[in-house]
Formats: sequence, C-alpha cells, structure tokens
Amino acid sequence: MDAAVAGQHARRRIRPPEPLVMAGSPSTPAAFRCPISLEVMRSPVSLPTGATYDRASIQRWLDTGHRTCPATRLPLASTDLVPNLLLRRLIHLHAATLPPSPSPEVVLSQLAAADGEPAAAEKAVRSLAAKIAPEKGKRASVASAVAADLDSAVPALLSFAKGGAGADARVDAVRILATVAPELVPYLTGDGTEKRGRVRMAVEALAAVLSADGVGEDTKEGLIAALVAGDLGPIVNTLIAAGANGVMVLEAILTSPVPDADARTAIADRSELFPDLVRILKDAASPAAIRCMAAAVQVRGRPARSSMVRAGAIPALALAVAAAPTAVAESALGLLVEAARCTDGKAAIGADAAEVAAAVMGRMIRVGPAGREFAVAVLWLSCCAGGGDRRMREAVASAPEAVGKLLVVMQGDCSPSTSRMAGELLRAVRMEQERKGLAAAYDSRTIHVMPY
Repeated sequence: MDAAVAGQHARRRIRPPEPLVMAGSPSTPAAFRCPISLEVMRSPVSLPTGATYDRASIQRWLDTGHRTCPATRLPLASTDLVPNLLLRRLIHLHAATLPPSPSPEVVLSQLAAADGEPAAAEKAVRSLAAKIAPEKGKRASVASAVAADLDSAVPALLSFAKGGAGADARVDAVRILATVAPELVPYLTGDGTEKRGRVRMAVEALAAVLSADGVGEDTKEGLIAALVAGDLGPIVNTLIAAGANGVMVLEAILTSPVPDADARTAIADRSELFPDLVRILKDAASPAAIRCMAAAVQVRGRPARSSMVRAGAIPALALAVAAAPTAVAESALGLLVEAARCTDGKAAIGADAAEVAAAVMGRMIRVGPAGREFAVAVLWLSCCAGGGDRRMREAVASAPEAVGKLLVVMQGDCSPSTSRMAGELLRAVRMEQERKGLAAAYDSRTIHVMPY
C-alpha cells in the first residue's frame, strides 16, 4: 500500500471531535449533570478539587458534615463553592437548542397519568421544579396551574413526595406544593363528611411543607401567616383532630415568630390541647406531639406544666424515654424536667416511680450530653429537691448499675450544676441502698469507674 492510500485510510479512521452542544440533539452531555443528583445542573459550582456539582446537591452534602469531595473522595482544604460560569453558560446554550418545554398544565396531566410509573412521575416533577426556579420566573404560572385543580394535583404531588425515586425529586415535589400551600388553608374550616378527605389532604400537604428543609423560611412564614390570619379556633380543632400531621403544623405555629403572643397563648390555653396531644403520643408515638407539648410549655410556663401533668403525660413520656429514638427521647426527658418543677408533676412522677426511674436510668448514658443533663435534672428534682419523693429514691436505688451510671455522668463532660446534682443523687442512692442492705450493688460491671 503506497503512502497516499495509507493516508486516506488514516483520515477515514480519525473522526472529528463531536461538538459539546449539537443543535437538534435531544441528548444531554454528561458534563452537564450533577454527579450527586444526576440531573442537569441549575447552578454549577466547583470545589477546590476541581469537581463541579449543582449548588443545592453539594450544599446538602456539606451540611450533613461531610468534608470530602463526593467524586474524588479527597479531603477538602476549603468548603468554598466557586460558581462555574462557563459551564452554566454552556448549559443555557444547550437548553436553547431543545424543544420548548410543555406548559405546567400539560406537565400536571402527565404527572396524574404517571400513576404507578415512578420514572414518568419523576420526570414530570423535575419539569415543574425547573419552572419554579428563581431564574425561570414561572413560579406564578406553576402555582396557578396547581391551584386550578387542587383536588387532583395535590394528592399526586403528595404521593410522589412520600414515595418518589430520589431524595432531590421528593424535595422538589414539596417545593411545588409550597407554591399553593396558602390555597389549602380554607380547607381546614370545611364541614361535612364529604370534605374530610380534602381536610386530610390539606393537613398532610401543610405538614410536608412546614417540615421540609428544602422550603425557604420566608415561604414557611408566609404560610403560617395565612394560618393565623383567620379564625384560629376552628383551625386548631381541625389540626388536633388530624393526628400526627396536624400536630406538626401546630408545632410550627407555636414555634414561629409570626403569630403574636396572644395567638400562641390562645393555642396553649386550649383546654383539650394536652389531653389530645397525650392521646396522639400514645396512639402514634408522634415526636411532633412531644415537641408541641414543649412549645406550649414554653409559651405558658407553669399553667401549661400543670395541664400537661393532669392530662396523664407522665407515663407516655416515660415510654418515649425508654423506647423512642435518641432525639425524641431527649425531648421527652426535657418535658419530664418541666413536669418535675411543679408539685403536681413531682407527685405524678412519684406515683409512676418504677416506670419513670427505669426509663430514665436505662437511657441515661444512651443519649447525648443534653439528654444526660435532662436525665440527671429530672432525677434530682424528684429525689432530692425539697426533700424529694421517697418512692423515687427507692426506685432509683433499685435500678441496675445506678451508682455506676451516675459516676459516668459526673466524670463526663457535663456542666457544674449537673455534676453537683449527680453528686447529691449519688449520696441519696447510696444511703437508700445501705438502708435496704443493698450497698453491695456497687460491685457491678461499672466498678472500674472510680468516684472523686
């Protein structure tokens, strides 16, 4: 083969490089997709390692405590995010070559028709979420389309938010719900059996929006303003009757700076508030019920503590301390401290001394620092303060490894006041054990923990 023919064959084998963006091509270059969400980046930013991600995805990665690059696994010398303006420009140019996106009404019909097809539903949700991005300026049109058919659009979005394929897509579904959440407030005052389904749907959507990290605080405050603007009494009744989701909405109202003091006081003073919250806590083991009790106590103080105790909260809180996840158990311990500060609460704790002591001592070293301080405080208030309650001292002294656990707290990283209370508890427990001939109980698996 002569040189001329060989050169022709070589030129045939060498293909020209494909352009990064090809007009008329529906495919999206891989470089335009975020390595975390695998979606086209809306706001590409680069890490010091050189890897580029969508800002929302990498910010969530960093906010959860990671300090490595997800793609390279290299440690990050800095968490500064540098906008990748060139890549953003290329993505916009590529988007301009694609066919025009369907209207929000068409996308909502696609979402409704995608029942049982997660991929199609996710595509529709992503399309709507892209339209409500600030740079798109189509938030009002999406809100108008969803509001025009709330009874079908909201259930479809809620269904996807609970069972969508990806975490980012589920957040997008809630962000879309947030655009119409104020439109759902009138549903809370509806009457009649035929409207119960709409009430349940509205409460679930409001709870999803108010508890979502992906929804801005301004949006949440606007929704709470809409909730407290009308007749608050019927709305509170509806939220309580709705169970755990309604309590989540009520907690958001009580802890928000939007309602004035009179509105929060009116909620906390509701005669059936604590009985209903205790019922929900027992029926659904709802963390929101505990947080709502804590918010009401914060608003009203002593009257709320007494109401909580009279409603029978002590056994339910003891059960939550013993069996709930750590964060919920710590909140329950905090409420037990509030209960022990009043006479009725101390008496109620003494009446259930065995259950309360077993729950608190059993969980004392299986919670965080705040939880340990709450545990010591509730035991000190019920065993030592003002003479204490003999039934609680006996129950604590009989708890397995009581002395050792108190020593662990004392020698740990606790505040001076907690260390002092633990020391007084330790003396009270040793005296009770000696009185009952149980002093040998100190010879346990915690014998290696030496006292001061």
